[in-house]
Amino acid sequence: MRSRLFRAIALFFAVASLGVLACDLSTLGLGAAAKPQVTILAPAAGAPVNEGEEIQIQSMSTDPAGIVRVELAVDGATVATDVPPIPTGQTAYTLVQRWKATPGTHTLSVRAYNAAGAASDPALVSIAVAPAIAQPTPIPTQVVQPPIGAPSPTLPQPVVTPPSAPGVTATRAPTRPSASPTINAPPGVWVTAIRVDPTAPKKTDYPTFFVTFLNTTGTSQRLRWFVKLYEPDKPNAKGETAKIDSDIPVGTSELPSANNWRDAVVDCQTRIARVYYIDPGSSQVTEFLKPDRSGGPAAQFQVCP
Repeated sequence: MRSRLFRAIALFFAVASLGVLACDLSTLGLGAAAKPQVTILAPAAGAPVNEGEEIQIQSMSTDPAGIVRVELAVDGATVATDVPPIPTGQTAYTLVQRWKATPGTHTLSVRAYNAAGAASDPALVSIAVAPAIAQPTPIPTQVVQPPIGAPSPTLPQPVVTPPSAPGVTATRAPTRPSASPTINAPPGVWVTAIRVDPTAPKKTDYPTFFVTFLNTTGTSQRLRWFVKLYEPDKPNAKGETAKIDSDIPVGTSELPSANNWRDAVVDCQTRIARVYYIDPGSSQVTEFLKPDRSGGPAAQFQVCP
């Protein structure tokens, strides 16, 4: 009887100790890892879509441990998987994934994974895709041949310029320069290129980053922007330039960053420059995208002693 009572008391204390240990682990932050957060920025729910259109799904994922993978699924089936430019993880990652629309109502979902292996709750948006309208078959145009014996149509004759007299130089009409190619992009402010001056700065230099903007909104846009500097394959920035407010004109323009950043190195090191802006409404820091929304542009350079 006494032995049985002793075993019962020992079992009680063992269970109590496990409960205390579980509380301590939770207090120390050794429980389940926090999940990443993901938001679908576009398209909006219920946006009109037609069959065959390429839908661009823009999402933003954040996690202190670093985002390492983002998956896009349609009706539960994965159709695209993307990783950030920094393979070891990126604390904030904005990207565009594409899917060719098929008729019917579909659920688009985006899920992000962090460097610790934790997955976010899926971000969902529902869209309705209208079937394509069949186009009428064009009627071929009948070519009418001229009657036999009719005179042939007169063809334009080449113009021959007579030679200039001796000692006289012929003057040619000025040739209109060809128009520069235009970049097709949806309305917005985009970044197409970044260059560093000097191209190979020393650790005593304060380099300037010249950023090429493309404004397709139709009006000048005032934005607060800056440049972040990264080490290759590192998720956290090594430093950043001061934030400046600039009026971005319509079309293409190149603007210089603040030149307050420099890097103290003991040997030559590679750095990667990326451009960000601060949303005036939410104060959210977001990376500029390229016009095709395939990601943010970057410039790689070396800093030496």
